[in-house]
Amino acid sequence: MQTTKGFAFFLFLNVKANPYLFPLVQLIVLALLFVFQWTNSQLELSLIINSWHQPWLDQLCLYGTFLGDGTLIVLICFIVYFYKPELAVGMLFAYLISSGITQGLKHTIFAEFHRPLWHINQLNLQDYYLPIGAEHNLANSFPSGHTTSAFAYFCILSLYFKQHYLKIGMLILAFFVAFTRVYLLQHFVMDITVGSIIGTSVSLWVYYGLYQNGKLKWAIIKTKS
Repeated sequence: MQTTKGFAFFLFLNVKANPYLFPLVQLIVLALLFVFQWTNSQLELSLIINSWHQPWLDQLCLYGTFLGDGTLIVLICFIVYFYKPELAVGMLFAYLISSGITQGLKHTIFAEFHRPLWHINQLNLQDYYLPIGAEHNLANSFPSGHTTSAFAYFCILSLYFKQHYLKIGMLILAFFVAFTRVYLLQHFVMDITVGSIIGTSVSLWVYYGLYQNGKLKWAIIKTKS
């Protein structure tokens, strides 16, 4: 028993100190999601998550989903630029590249993939709940753009921060955005799964391949003479 506790504590310490905490925990969560997706259809999963609706959660999701909105991300990058120019450019690059990949897939190869509400309408289902103010998108479901964007810039921030609680905070925010997309019936679980993989993969490349190697300095505008 003591050995088990010691191993668990050792593992916890190593996870806290791991610079790859964000993608590591993400892989564990995605593995669990794949299990659920193996035993339930995508529409069933969406309706199960949607059934958890509460007034406070409705409002939290309606506003929280905008954390994956492109306009807000660009604004955040603009603000960060005044404090950490290269980091801001890295965040912007990660967002633009990952978003470009996702939007390209959504409108070409997977253009015929419809959203949960489209399937609900086709099956004439009534057992669902859509909060007032939620979007009514029907097409271009796969992958999730908001999830891709959220994981792209939250992952870079997680890699940048040294404090483990900030790394965990970034991970929670990224997964929360993904959750809102399913809760609001904008996407299937598979959409957010692939979107999160795209966002994180691009961020890892931008952070370690460009930001840490100083390859983003050329993009910094010199504001002082």
